[in-house]
Amino acid sequence: MRTFAVQSFGEAPAIHDLPIPSRQGAFLIRVTYAGVNPLDSRLLERLTADSTYPFVLGIDFAGVVEHVPAAESDLQAGERIFGMAHTHGSYAEYTAVAPGMKAEPVARIPDGVSDEQAAVLPTSGVTALRSLDLLGVSADQRLVVMGATGGVGGYAVQMALARGAYVIATVRGDVQEARRLGAEDVYNTNTTDVIDALRKSYPDGVDAVLDLVNGPEAIRRDAEILKPGSTLVSTIFAADEAWFAKHDIAAHNHASSNNPLRSPQGLREVARMLADGTITARIGSTTQLDSAGQILDKLRHGGLNGKAVIRA
Repeated sequence: MRTFAVQSFGEAPAIHDLPIPSRQGAFLIRVTYAGVNPLDSRLLERLTADSTYPFVLGIDFAGVVEHVPAAESDLQAGERIFGMAHTHGSYAEYTAVAPGMKAEPVARIPDGVSDEQAAVLPTSGVTALRSLDLLGVSADQRLVVMGATGGVGGYAVQMALARGAYVIATVRGDVQEARRLGAEDVYNTNTTDVIDALRKSYPDGVDAVLDLVNGPEAIRRDAEILKPGSTLVSTIFAADEAWFAKHDIAAHNHASSNNPLRSPQGLREVARMLADGTITARIGSTTQLDSAGQILDKLRHGGLNGKAVIRA
């Protein structure tokens, strides 16, 4: 099968022909689309000489069940499913996932949702949903989403609006995209000191911040716009939780590996939102497996708007 993979430590990822994965007790999936996430690049950068090779990039996928393990009775061969493939990767014509393994949840793709749409949903969708739960976002609250037009941010804006929140977005450049998502107020970080602007616009403060972009130093400025007793979530582990606690702010560093919604139930919930129109998939680009390297480069340098998918 064709894959986009690293053959050995120190090599750059490239197209390789590898055997179709054979894994005891696992689903064999014919991948139709792979979703692209920033995490894919970060995992590539963490490879060491002790990592398992070949290393196939990608986690999120949509595809068709080719083989069902003997102990599995829920899903059948020929069904369309989507999920996360941490062991064998998703930038490939086939992958294998183990039922019941927390890192590899799968679920059926609902009628009316395409494979392409489902492929961009797993990691970003459940991260957005869990982040809003940690923030306790509810009706009439003011929520700031920093990085609102990225993969997680785009879903978070739409999910928060569905809960009745007042959503304020910060973006790097494309304010119209944030407005199309439904954000009531939008600030461009390229042209504005957004903390100063938000402090002036909301002198009483906001109820919650979902910060998807700022590092350990910059994120401290979020305290200037948050009310006492409010909540902040960082998805890139940038928040000093003890420091924020001293400022009467409950800060959470959301780790994907500890997300209880990284499960079949969590996937079904975000798929339901996609099927009923609560959220849209926001596919920014669709490309072939041969162009996976270029897509990852664009992702690293901020050249993508919305989610990217790779056709396997």
